[in-house]
Amino acid sequence: MTRTTTASDGVVGRVGLIVVVGLATGVLSQFAQDLAPEGWSQAGNTISPWLLVAFLLGATMPERRWAVAAGVVALLLAVVGFYATTTVRFGIGGGTGSLVFWGIGALVGGSVFGLAGHEWRTSPDRRIRALSIGLLAAVFIAEGVYQRGVAPDSSVGPAYVVVGALVPLAVGRSWPDRLWGYVAVLPALALGAAGYLVFQALYGVITGV
Repeated sequence: MTRTTTASDGVVGRVGLIVVVGLATGVLSQFAQDLAPEGWSQAGNTISPWLLVAFLLGATMPERRWAVAAGVVALLLAVVGFYATTTVRFGIGGGTGSLVFWGIGALVGGSVFGLAGHEWRTSPDRRIRALSIGLLAAVFIAEGVYQRGVAPDSSVGPAYVVVGALVPLAVGRSWPDRLWGYVAVLPALALGAAGYLVFQALYGVITGV
């Protein structure tokens, strides 16, 4: 006798995927900080891979609300996984300020990139797909430039710039999508720069409390 697949099976499967991917993202990021090859450990302290996770999870979701929820919950669980692993390995956890800061980052970044992933896969509007592609490319390029400045001996900065430059080529579904994805990188970088300044100011406020 075969078992009929129900809607609840789909919900359970999606929730399970979100939980597993979110926790694994945090755990792997923590281990990467001291177990990655020389020159790559800084990757464990970067946000772009986490936002890529939110983007890809969002792309697998059937609806926008699911995509947003998937991005947010996965990144919140990544924070939990990261600091839980830190506590188990070293006996220390994150301070309240760090937890609040990265929690806010998970809410904002998870919702934006979860939705972007969903729109990239489903939207019939080329402009929306291009913006989604541009956002993903821009976050890697911007963080690559930042990492190059703060950790010049690390390979992560240049690698992220290359990854960002290749994103439209890799994920565009057609050549027009790829072209407009590259065009969207510039305004996305401007938005990202503004968001980064706000984020840094927020970090100063939270950690200073």
